[in-house]
This record gives sequence, C-alpha cells and structure tokens, in this order.
Amino acid sequence: MSIKKNDPGKVLSLGKDARGNDVYALSVKGERGMVYRLVNSFLGLYGIGENELSLVDSGAGDNFYLLAGLLFCRFHLLAPLGRYLIFCGVKKHYGRISQLTFDVQSRSGKSSLTAESKL
Repeated sequence: MSIKKNDPGKVLSLGKDARGNDVYALSVKGERGMVYRLVNSFLGLYGIGENELSLVDSGAGDNFYLLAGLLFCRFHLLAPLGRYLIFCGVKKHYGRISQLTFDVQSRSGKSSLTAESKL
C-alpha cells in the first residue's frame, strides 16, 4: 500500500479482515457527509443493498498531533519532532480506534450505510 500525501479521494484496498470482509480506506478533505451521499447514490445506481456496505468515520484526520507530525516529517531537520508528534497523536487516538474496531467487529453482518459518529 502506497499513500502519497494522503491521496485524498483515492480508495485504497487494505485487504480482508479476520471474517473475510474486504476493507478499504478513503481519505477525504472537506465535508465528510458528501462521501456518504456519493456512495449511497452509487449503491442505488448499481442495485447494491445498503446492508452490504458499512462506512465508518475514524476521525483520524481530526487529530492535530497527527496532522502536525505529518507536516514536520516532510522536512529532514524537523523529522524527529514530526515522529514524536505522530507518536503522541497515535497514543491519544488509540482508545478511539480500539473502540471503533470493537464496535465494527461486534456488529459484523449488521452493516449499514448510515454515517457513523466519531467516538
């Protein structure tokens, strides 16, 4: 998997989860609700049921430490500071990601297209 400057708008395949479900990631800049409306439109066009897809907003892009760390890592002299900020951002966000993972796994088979609120 190669992500160049977060590739906003590009769908990336992350493989399969433990239950064999396909997992994808999408980085979006701007209004997130647009993604849900867009995907819902495509599902309707292709006759795919809403229960066949689950969209989950991890909120990882809202973490100031991660964003600042990514910025600093682009500059060689500031890379150590960038790595430290990313470490702090992951540490701060870890609980939310763990809970999100548990919630998604516990409702496997009950997927829906409704927008998930951030934890």
